Amino acid sequence: MGKEITLEEQKEIQIELLKELRRICDSNNLIYLLGGGTLLGAIRHKGYIPWDDDIDVMMPRKDYESLLKIFDKDCKENHKILTYINTKDYYYSFAKIVDTNTLLKEGGLRPIEALGVYIDVFPIDFLPNDEKSIKKIFKKYNFLYKAISVYKFSDISKITKNKVKLFFKRITLCFVKTFNLIPKVLKKLDGLAIKYENTSKVACISGRYAEKEIMPRKFIEDYILADFEGEKYKIPKDYDEYLTKHYDNYMELPPEDKRKTEHNNIAYWR
Repeated sequence: MGKEITLEEQKEIQIELLKELRRICDSNNLIYLLGGGTLLGAIRHKGYIPWDDDIDVMMPRKDYESLLKIFDKDCKENHKILTYINTKDYYYSFAKIVDTNTLLKEGGLRPIEALGVYIDVFPIDFLPNDEKSIKKIFKKYNFLYKAISVYKFSDISKITKNKVKLFFKRITLCFVKTFNLIPKVLKKLDGLAIKYENTSKVACISGRYAEKEIMPRKFIEDYILADFEGEKYKIPKDYDEYLTKHYDNYMELPPEDKRKTEHNNIAYWR
């Protein structure tokens, strides 16, 4: 293990990964959009939220799948895209683009051998037109993801103090590990909405905000450019609707005690 990488150095690496993603997407006519806290940062700060430490990108499913096929063939030598398909110990339902010269340890989580300083890339799927089917998809996702959430923590005793819940989580973990269920669960998660096309609603189902992720179809069709750390990147034209849905009064800064990163990551040069 090499020298520890500072937070500012991590951000510089993330920006390079984002530029590489933009280059590959633009040269292959693939749509990418800044999302989550990265989109909020672009609008409110023209860059990172000062206490944030990651980058989130969203892509329509077809473009996302195309990226998975071409990225490693077209990217810089020290860049790689990780998914559960090409990385045996990977447990995320979305992709991460990493700098392979780095090693990253996510605090409290099970280590992934190939993980380095990264940016997240989430697929956006079309949803069925009826509300009942949409709710069914999110309910099924939440049910399946419980197996992932139990598995990804390095010490599940820190998840809950409730002894009964902990007992069942231990049973679930044992079952998941014994039958190597993580790849199967991830495949199920990946396919929940993949069969729908050209409907009126879309969503980043693997995003953290559940049904708040649901947006009208125009969300992935109309985009503009916005500043992020001195560069121009694509964002949804209707970013106000997205950010209001996710963060309410998003232009207002949160209380000072809430201005802190949610991650506990440590990165090193390999």
